[in-house]
Amino acid sequence: MEKITYKKSLAAKLVLHQESIAAYQALKDLCSSYKKVSTRMSFGKETISYGRVKVAVIKIVVRHINLHLALDPKEFENTKYHFKDMSQTKQGQIYPMRVSIKGSRSLKYALELLEVALFKAGATELCLFAETPDYQKEFRPRSVEKLIQEGLIKKYVKIIEDGTDDVEEENLEEDIFDTEEMEEEDVFEAEEAEEDFEEETLTEEPKEDLVEVTFHAKTLYAAEGQAKKLYVITNTTGWNLEKAIPMKKNKDNSFTAVVTFPRGTHLEFKVCKNTSWKDVEKGIWKEEIINHYYHLDKDMVVEDLIHNFRED
Repeated sequence: MEKITYKKSLAAKLVLHQESIAAYQALKDLCSSYKKVSTRMSFGKETISYGRVKVAVIKIVVRHINLHLALDPKEFENTKYHFKDMSQTKQGQIYPMRVSIKGSRSLKYALELLEVALFKAGATELCLFAETPDYQKEFRPRSVEKLIQEGLIKKYVKIIEDGTDDVEEENLEEDIFDTEEMEEEDVFEAEEAEEDFEEETLTEEPKEDLVEVTFHAKTLYAAEGQAKKLYVITNTTGWNLEKAIPMKKNKDNSFTAVVTFPRGTHLEFKVCKNTSWKDVEKGIWKEEIINHYYHLDKDMVVEDLIHNFRED
C-alpha cells in the first residue's frame, strides 16, 4: 500500500495560490526600490537582506503570506499593527515579529513594517528607476504534475507493508528532516517543518471517477455587503454564463457551492455577483485578476477572498 504526499516550495505555493501573488509583488516592489537590498528564494522561503544584514523572510502558510521581520515586537506594542511575537522561538532570535497578510489593510501595514526594518538595517538610498518582474507571468498557473517535474514540489512515497513502514523518497536531493547539517537559515525552515508539512501536504487517496469541490467565497473590505448572490463561472462550461453555478449564502455572509468534476480536470473559474461579466470579481486595487486555477486530483475546498467587483 502506498501513501503519497507532496512538499510544496514557496514558488509552487505562489503558482497554486494565485491570490497571494499581488501581495508578494508589492513586497518585492518595495525591496527593489532600495539600493543594496537583495532577495534570495530557497525551497520554502525567501530571505530579504540589506548587504549581509538579514531583514525579513517571506513564507506562505495555508494560502496566506507570513512576513517574519527583524523587528523588536515590544517597540510596536499598543499600536495599529497586528503581529505575533516570535521572540521566544528559535527562529525568533533573528526574526522576532511575524505578520500575516490576509487582505489589503494587513498588506499596507506589512509594507510599512518592512520599510521600518529596511531603514533600521541601513537601507536609505532609493533606486529611482527600479524594475521588478511581473510575478503573475513568472508564477503562471501550472498543474501539480508540471510542478513536480520542475522540482518545485517534492514527492514522498511511503510504502506500508505487513505492519512495517519503509519509506522511499523520489525527486529528493536531501532529507528535509536532517537538520544537523543545515545552515543557520535552513534551521528557520526546519523548526516549522512539522507544522507546514501537516498544513501544506496533499495525500493521494484511491482514485475514483469524480471529485467533489466545495467553492467557498467571502467578500472583504470594499466588496463586503455588495453581493446578495454570487455565481461561479468556469472553463468547464466554456465560460457559459447561462451555466453559472449559484452559491448559497451562509449566516456569516460567506457563500458556498458544492460541485463534482471528473478527476484530473484542470479547473479555472471566476466569481460574479450576477450572471454577467460586468459584475466579475477584481483584485485588491480593483485591478484585473487572472483566473483561479486548480488541478482536481482529489476532493478539495476552494477558497476565494473577494476584495472588489467590477464597476462600469
